[in-house]
Amino acid sequence: MIKGWLFKRMCLCLCLFLLTGGLLAGCRGREEEPEKKAEKAEEQAEPIEEEPAEEPEEEKPLIAIDPGHQGPGVDMSAQEPNAPGSEVMKMKATSGTSGAYSGIPEYQLCLDISLMLKDALEAEGYPVLLTRENNETAISNSERAVLANEAGADISIRIHANGSEDPQANGALALISSQSNPYTGSFYGESRALAESILGAYCGRTGFANQGIQENDTMTGINWSQIPVMILEMGFMTNEQDDLKMADPSFRQQMVQGIVEGIDQYYADKAAEETTADAQGQPLEELNVQIQNSLAERTALGEVWSVYTQDLQSGNYASAGQGALESASVIKLYTAATVFTDLENVTGEETYEGETGELLGRMISASDNDAANELVRRLGGGDTGAGMEKVNAFAKANGFAETHMGRLMLEENPSDDNYTSAADCGKLLAMLSGGELAGSEMILDYMKAQERTGKIPAGLPEGVSSANKTGELSDVENDAAVIYAGEKTYVLCVLSNQVIDPQAARDKIAEISGIVYQYMISL
Repeated sequence: MIKGWLFKRMCLCLCLFLLTGGLLAGCRGREEEPEKKAEKAEEQAEPIEEEPAEEPEEEKPLIAIDPGHQGPGVDMSAQEPNAPGSEVMKMKATSGTSGAYSGIPEYQLCLDISLMLKDALEAEGYPVLLTRENNETAISNSERAVLANEAGADISIRIHANGSEDPQANGALALISSQSNPYTGSFYGESRALAESILGAYCGRTGFANQGIQENDTMTGINWSQIPVMILEMGFMTNEQDDLKMADPSFRQQMVQGIVEGIDQYYADKAAEETTADAQGQPLEELNVQIQNSLAERTALGEVWSVYTQDLQSGNYASAGQGALESASVIKLYTAATVFTDLENVTGEETYEGETGELLGRMISASDNDAANELVRRLGGGDTGAGMEKVNAFAKANGFAETHMGRLMLEENPSDDNYTSAADCGKLLAMLSGGELAGSEMILDYMKAQERTGKIPAGLPEGVSSANKTGELSDVENDAAVIYAGEKTYVLCVLSNQVIDPQAARDKIAEISGIVYQYMISL
C-alpha cells in the first residue's frame, strides 16, 4: 500500500511530466513545420546545372610590323650606328625605290601592306605593333628595332619591296642576318625559320617566284633587334609583272593573306617542334654542327637545304634548316600512307594484290607519277581534289604540320604546290619503322625496292641496307630513308630546293649520308 504523501508526489510528477511533454511536442510540431516546408520546396525545385567555366583563350604573341622606309618629307639623312656599339654609321632611313610601271613609292606600298596586315592579324587575335602608321613620323631603323624590343614583341617582320637594274629580275626573297652575326646570331635559327615560313607561304599564295633567303649583316634594323627578325622583299618594283600585281588591290589581299599564313605556320611549327622535342630525346649537337658545316658551300650559293636525322633506339636527333620546302615525289610517301588508311575505299572490289598494289609499287619503287595521280583520284572517289584533301587530312591528323599537297604530280598550279619538311619526313619514317601506321611494312618493302639509289644509299658502306624515297624537280633534289646499320636503325631526310647543280646536290646528299652514318654507328 502506498502512503498518502508518496501517492500525492507521484501524481504531481506524472502531471508535470505530461504537461511538459505536451508543451515540448507542441514546440517540436511548430518548429518542424517550416523545416518540412523547406524540404518539400527543395525537393520540388529544379536542379540548377552549373555551366562549365570557359577556359580562357590562350593569348597570342605580340607581332611587330615595320613598314620599310620613310616619306621624303622627313629628313632622315643623319647617320646612326649600324649596330649597338658599332663605329660603322649608316643613314637613319631612306625613301626606297618606286614602281617603274605603277609609279607607287616603295614607302607608300610598304605602309599600305602593313596597315592591311595589321588588320588581318588582329582579326586572328594577334596583337600588333606598327613601327609607323604614316609617312610623316620620323623614326630611324635602329629606333624601330628598339621600339619592338621594348614593347616585348615576339617577332619582327620588316616589309619592303625590291628593285634592280635588270627589269627581268622578279620574285620575292627574305633577308636575315648570318649565324655568325655577333648581335643576332643567338636567335639565327628562329629568324631563319620565320623567314622560311613566311616566304614559302607568301610565294605559295601569290605565285611569285621564291628567290630564297639571303643572309646580310649590314642591315641596321636587323642588327639592333633582340628578337627573331626578317625582311620580306615582296617583289621587284622594277619588274612590270611584279610591280603591277603589287599595285592591284585584289592582289594585295593575296599578299597579306600569304604573310598571315606564314606567321601561323611559324607558330604551328614551333608548337610541333616543342611537342616533338619532348618525345624525341636529346639533340645531337656535334652531328648538327657537322651537317651545317657540310651544307655551308651549297647554302652560300643561294640553295635552300634542310636535314633531319634520328636514332630510332634513343630518339636522339639532329637537324639543320627548318620549315617547309618543295617535296617533289617525297609527297608520295604521304599518299601511300593515306591509301592504307582508306584501303577499302580505294580498292573497291579489288584484292590488295591486284591493281592497287601494283599502283603503290610503281608510285614508290619507280616514282611513277601517273600511278600516284591515279591513287589520289581513287582516294577522292574519282575527284582528285577530294583525294588531295584526304592526303592533307591524314597529314594534319598525324601531326605533319609542314606537309601539304596542293597539286597532282607534274601538274601546274601557280597558286599552290606540294610541301613537306625534313622533320615531318623523319617523323613519318619513324612511324613506319615502328609499325604505327596502317601498311607500314608494305610501304617499307616498296621503299627497299627503290630504283633510285644515288643519294642517301650512295653514301652508305657496301652491305648497309636502306629503304628510301627520292624526289626530283629541275631545281629540287630530295631523299628520305630508313637506314639499317646492323643493330642501329635511324632515319635520314635531306631536302634541297633552288638547286643550281643537280649532280652536285645529289653528291652532297650522299656526303651527308656518310657523315650521319659514321656518327650514328659511333654512338
